[in-house]
Amino acid sequence: MTLHLLRLRPNMTQLMRWAAERKILPLDEGEPDYALHALLSAAFGAFCPQPFMLLRENGKGPTLLAYSPHSGAALAAQATAADVMVAAAIGLNSLECKPMPERFAIGRTLGFTVRVRPTVRIDREGNRDKVREVDAWLAALRDTAPNGAPARAEIYADWLRTRLTVGGASAQHLVLESFHLSHVYRRDAGRRLRCVNGPVALFHGRLAVHDPERFAELLARGVGRHRAFGFGMLLLRPG
Repeated sequence: MTLHLLRLRPNMTQLMRWAAERKILPLDEGEPDYALHALLSAAFGAFCPQPFMLLRENGKGPTLLAYSPHSGAALAAQATAADVMVAAAIGLNSLECKPMPERFAIGRTLGFTVRVRPTVRIDREGNRDKVREVDAWLAALRDTAPNGAPARAEIYADWLRTRLTVGGASAQHLVLESFHLSHVYRRDAGRRLRCVNGPVALFHGRLAVHDPERFAELLARGVGRHRAFGFGMLLLRPG
């Protein structure tokens, strides 16, 4: 499978208005990740790309980057039936796409940026049927003496190293560029919109590939949870 990197320039004002009109997200409230997920689904249907990342660069409009197993031509053809407002909000006429390398050699070093939600799933009082998702740092505090609380950045870095290792790469350098707590919106089992609080961490660093097949799967899948909602995309650069 050839993975493709696509780029779009969404109109965030139209996006939030579209989401509010459809009661997908309250206007100007919370992170736009759920609204972007819904908009991508409305535009591309079964070809909805993920993981994705919204970049906001100084002096430039927002840029949406995403990975997809489908080519730019296939994505454009899939989106021909999209609503006019959807096409305008996602910036469909700005769609650009390029194929990613099919294989990175063992030992290849790459720079990367990734936005993650560093959480872990724990059971409630030993009941595996009542699993909940918690901040990885708060989970680490449970097993630490009060005067020996681990640094949040250290816990998040360890969380990311573990997932990179499982995904066929080793972290050679990691920097927690930014961190904040935020509320995001998700649908529960009854399809009701609910607010979920949690951490958002932006890392950059350098990694080395040690298992090309597993690393290719990691790129396509993304890092951690909430990958369909703007988290987990490994944005690569020459290392």
